[in-house]
Amino acid sequence: MAQSAAVRTADFPRTSPPIDLVQLATNTLGNRDLEIQVLQMFKSQASNMLARLIAEADRNEQKRLVHTMKGSARAIGAVTVAHECERAEQQLAGPDAPSFAKLQAAISLANAYIDDLTSS
Repeated sequence: MAQSAAVRTADFPRTSPPIDLVQLATNTLGNRDLEIQVLQMFKSQASNMLARLIAEADRNEQKRLVHTMKGSARAIGAVTVAHECERAEQQLAGPDAPSFAKLQAAISLANAYIDDLTSS
């Protein structure tokens, strides 16, 4: 667990929140209840898709999962997750085995932020 926190700290400086709340509000028309539903759905979907991505051996399926996750991240304003999805897509297009560590850290950070936002 400490290694995961170290990756988060090193790779994602806390200059901006993991989710752009203005983007989220724009896409949900300012409906707070809808924002919470969308955030919780993203959290669940991202965690499930990440587990599937890591377990998946077929690169085409990995590409599909990453691409879907990128769209979901963009929809809620999870810019860092979307960026790491793009990076993973580039890795999957190459010959080397991809590493999903940074994507995993970005999702973990976004999910922790979602927990903070929705725990009130």
